[in-house]
Amino acid sequence: MQSFDNNGKLSSEINHFRTSDGKSITTNTQFNTNTGRVTAQNVTVCDTNNGKVTSTNTIGGKLLP
Repeated sequence: MQSFDNNGKLSSEINHFRTSDGKSITTNTQFNTNTGRVTAQNVTVCDTNNGKVTSTNTIGGKLLP
């Protein structure tokens, strides 16, 4: 899902998918609306087999597409 500012420029994006081994992965990416570059990304992985949740934050770059 993508979010846009009042000028129609991409400001954030959320992606969610599941892997074949039962993990649920959600990425939340924020963009600089002036340059279009990534300013931050949060990646959360939930292992549905054991309930373990891991979260990784990156500022100024991207871990996943």
